[in-house]
Amino acid sequence: MLDFFIQLFGLVLLIAGIVFGYWRWARPHESILNKQSRGLLLLTILTLMGGFVGSPFWWADELRSFSWDTPPLASRMLASAGWSFVVVCYLALRRPSRRRLRLVLLLLFVYLFPLTIAILLFHLDRFDFAAPITYAFFAIVVLMDVATGWYLLRQPAVLPDQPQDKELTDRIVRYWMLFAAVLTGVWGLALFITDSGPIAAVWVWSGDLLSSRLIGIMLLAIAAGLLYSFRFRDASQVMLATLITYGAGLAVASLWNLIFGKPFPLSYFAVFSTVALVSLVVFTRQRPHPGRFLSRS
Repeated sequence: MLDFFIQLFGLVLLIAGIVFGYWRWARPHESILNKQSRGLLLLTILTLMGGFVGSPFWWADELRSFSWDTPPLASRMLASAGWSFVVVCYLALRRPSRRRLRLVLLLLFVYLFPLTIAILLFHLDRFDFAAPITYAFFAIVVLMDVATGWYLLRQPAVLPDQPQDKELTDRIVRYWMLFAAVLTGVWGLALFITDSGPIAAVWVWSGDLLSSRLIGIMLLAIAAGLLYSFRFRDASQVMLATLITYGAGLAVASLWNLIFGKPFPLSYFAVFSTVALVSLVVFTRQRPHPGRFLSRS
């Protein structure tokens, strides 16, 4: 019974967050919104609030906060993914341009759709169907899958394109983002295909293919976002901020294991702390004048 009330409390927090998010980010555009564009903003708000509410519990490896039991390291990396979605959705909602919102949709689609298919085909035995959170998980994921696919095919406009949306990135930024896309794409694909490979420093969830896929699919989503956004300055800044958040989160999650006497995934710490640091330097190098990046106009 206690589990039920804790999960109900989480649902109430999520609903309250969505209501606040709509008031904060969608209501100012009410005069130009139609049913489709309002739905797109609500999907983005749902994604932001889901990450915001869930991530602290996932980081703490709270068993009642997720639909299957994940290893502590994977749970903290899931929290890092949640915070990354908070960042990209917040920046998209601050200025809901076509490219920013499409970046959110692409990240969501690559993250959710293959994972949903893999779960339905191979991993249903990991779920406790006596727990209410299992049904909430599938209801939310299926809803987001359908909505994301629909809006990718028929994306409505919220704001008209601005001149800044067409500004191109610097060459060094493009090269770094392409390199990071290859790195995260190859690493993510390796984790998604199998939980056991020739390099133990990469495959750290041996025997737990679902957790391996959970981490791998976020890396694939990051790679897709980098490839989509690397040419245009505004979109690339949003994606770099997302990459910084995720890279730093994976590095801290790895360090957390060391602090608490767990096996230390040195490869994850070294690679993703470097990715976060270089991305921060690149982000700072090409950042537009103060105010434009977070501008609502």
